[in-house]
Amino acid sequence: MQTIKKLILFSLMVVVAYAAMAQPHGSKHEERWEKYRAEKIAFLTSELELTPAEAQKFWPVYNQLEKERWKAQKFRREMEGKVLEAEESMSEAEIKQLTREFAGSLKKEANLLTEYNEKFLEILPPGKVLELYKTENEFRMHMIKKFRDKRRNGE
Repeated sequence: MQTIKKLILFSLMVVVAYAAMAQPHGSKHEERWEKYRAEKIAFLTSELELTPAEAQKFWPVYNQLEKERWKAQKFRREMEGKVLEAEESMSEAEIKQLTREFAGSLKKEANLLTEYNEKFLEILPPGKVLELYKTENEFRMHMIKKFRDKRRNGE
């Protein structure tokens, strides 16, 4: 019975999210991003079985993490690009600075996750925090599969 309830809730949330995204706005990239976010929210909500009280506290914190994580990942990707483009002609001081910035970008992401883990533990039972991490990974795998299936079908 619990599985059917989860499936119905997930389906309903996806339909609502897609209907909301049918409204005209922004660029194609922005629309795809919003579609992705709506699908992720529906997926996490369904799998985590958040109570209304938990959801009210959880989502603002999670959304803030996502914003900060996105910025940190963007900076890391920029650093990865700089590392790939690094020239042999760079001075030793420039190379040291680049390596420190690159390592710092990784550390910033780790620090964010450590910081927000503690915030989640204040909001949710430890088992649900663990389930959050599992569910995020499941969602990532779900989206990769979906992307691959679309490419195979020529979409």
